[in-house]
Amino acid sequence: MKLFKNFKEAHEYYNYISSHRIGTIGDSKGVIRSYSNGKKGDLIMDDGNKIYYMIKNDNIRLLFKLSKENNRKIRFFRKIDKGVLDMGLYSVDKFYKNFVKLIK
Repeated sequence: MKLFKNFKEAHEYYNYISSHRIGTIGDSKGVIRSYSNGKKGDLIMDDGNKIYYMIKNDNIRLLFKLSKENNRKIRFFRKIDKGVLDMGLYSVDKFYKNFVKLIK
């Protein structure tokens, strides 16, 4: 896991498309990366091996479904007191209510 000063720094480090101001970004194959600021009900469990990420809208749900269909790993970032933590790569496991379950 790598620690960044803020999410803008993390976003630029990986040279991601789009803006760092968007929590989840993707393309035609699904989600590329996602970010939790800890304010929207996301749940980090099992020492970070399991995440329940709250899906904000239908477009985001579709991106996660595409990731599952394409077996695409998703890089996940989490805001912590000291900055932003790159938690690594996750796979989409399943959907539950307004959440997507991500697993290492």
